[in-house]
Amino acid sequence: MAKHAVQLPKKKRTKYVFQKIKMCKKCQRYTVLKDENCPECGTIYSGVESLAKSIFKNRLFSEAITILTVVCLGIIFAPTVRMLYYSLIAGVLFTLGYVILTLIFIKSEYRIQLQKLLKEDIEKIKAGIQFDSIRAKEDVRADNVAASYEKLREICDFIDTDQLKIRSVMALNEIALRKDMELELETLIPSAYDKDFVKYALEVVKINRSLITKKSIAYFVEHRTEIVRDYGIDSLITVAGSALRMKLYILEFSDFIQEFIDYFPKDRILRLCNILQANPEENWGSLAEKTKHLVRLKYNFDPDFKHFV
Repeated sequence: MAKHAVQLPKKKRTKYVFQKIKMCKKCQRYTVLKDENCPECGTIYSGVESLAKSIFKNRLFSEAITILTVVCLGIIFAPTVRMLYYSLIAGVLFTLGYVILTLIFIKSEYRIQLQKLLKEDIEKIKAGIQFDSIRAKEDVRADNVAASYEKLREICDFIDTDQLKIRSVMALNEIALRKDMELELETLIPSAYDKDFVKYALEVVKINRSLITKKSIAYFVEHRTEIVRDYGIDSLITVAGSALRMKLYILEFSDFIQEFIDYFPKDRILRLCNILQANPEENWGSLAEKTKHLVRLKYNFDPDFKHFV
């Protein structure tokens, strides 16, 4: 089956993940997707920060009205002119104090209101994310895998489960991946072996080797038996070669690299030699000896290796 040639928009970035939460005031439903309007009624979404600010402003307004009411009642029911002035002065001083304290603690009070809103509406937020997930499934049924993945990518910021990760990977496996796409790998690693994830990871290695991280390599090492069964030994050779990207990875997975070093192409061996030579203070163990032996055996007369023979 031919893969979908699509454009994947860049992921929405916010300073804090909760800033992605929005609500349709008409439907009273939350969402974490990038949509600007509610798909049910068309109402423009209100961000959770905007909702918290609105609630906070209404509370301040109510408190201000209460204070003014008390001051006015004190003035109206003052038995004497002197008491009237006392009530007026006390009311003015109290109002000024309230305004000053509010200005001093307005940021912390707003944060408290925001936390309270998120805590009180946690079940509604979960229900909204569940609705977002249903919409992602509907996109799959409509053969719109790009839209489905885009939704799942946002949902995964809030829910970290293997089920969502695998659904994301399955969608990505139907898309023709390119270097210009904003791809991810480490965030999609499942807790157990999954054939679809390995298929996606091997495709990512070809496109962008920099996405192979310590956690990704460890996954291939841990599930090497299943991976060789499903994808052959070349898959492990590819990942072992990608581990040469960083000195720390070489130190961490030296045994894994050494096992497949005989199968590495020249450019990978040359990179390994450069790193070993640039860091003589490190304890490379048997990897250094194995590399020297391989260079003497295969590249003894190659000028690129004249410093390592």
